[in-house]
Amino acid sequence: MIALPDANIQDACKALFGPDTCVSPSFLLSLKPNTIKTAFRKKAKETHPDLFTAHDPAVQKRQAEMFRVVNDAYEIMRRYCERRDRMRVHPVRRTHDTPRKQRTADATRTFRVDEEGWLYRGIVPERRLEIGRYLYYRGRIPYHTLLRALAWQMKQRPTLGAIAKSWGWLSDDQVRTILGLRSYTSRFGQRALQLGFLSSYQARLLLSYQRTLQKKLGQYFVEHGHFTQTEMDDLVADLTRHNARFPLMSVAEWRRS
Repeated sequence: MIALPDANIQDACKALFGPDTCVSPSFLLSLKPNTIKTAFRKKAKETHPDLFTAHDPAVQKRQAEMFRVVNDAYEIMRRYCERRDRMRVHPVRRTHDTPRKQRTADATRTFRVDEEGWLYRGIVPERRLEIGRYLYYRGRIPYHTLLRALAWQMKQRPTLGAIAKSWGWLSDDQVRTILGLRSYTSRFGQRALQLGFLSSYQARLLLSYQRTLQKKLGQYFVEHGHFTQTEMDDLVADLTRHNARFPLMSVAEWRRS
């Protein structure tokens, strides 16, 4: 019998299979590598930055982040299935003198477990990183905490519709019309452009201003007790030194990353 999945596994499953997925032990037992790969490919087609090369750089950056979340979720679930299948073939015998946490950590070379979930323990990627992803690759926060921090950051900023209304660029009726237009991949600004309610310049200005209103991601980890302010300042300094080793990528290189 499989134990109830930790929050890391649950969030990775929902990132691949949808937020309404019931991540039960039987669901995890039925997962096959091909099923995970198929779900990843479907999500990749929805989020890959190459689909948004004609859009505003802020939109491209957001899509790149969404794609990386999906990619991380795929890696977590792929490794989870590898561990699960190894345990089926070579079950670990429990002994009274081996702590449970140690047995679990010894089962994988890429992740370790603490009370919050699976923590990455591999090599930090040799490229520029943002603070949330840097903390994840340093093994300081589990994957599901990174997702929660990103969701928190997005909630801190007002919607594009609210900003556009306060500036007199959109009316209530126009905002409702934009929200009612269902499109497979487009966001609010893109739909407003399709309807002719906003110009390209207005949409770019709204996105740029919206980003100035969101709180820094590091603030989430301090407010929620993951780190003290001093610890966060030290980690940000470490990140600055890490990123200084890598030049800023060209647009073409960034899209491929």
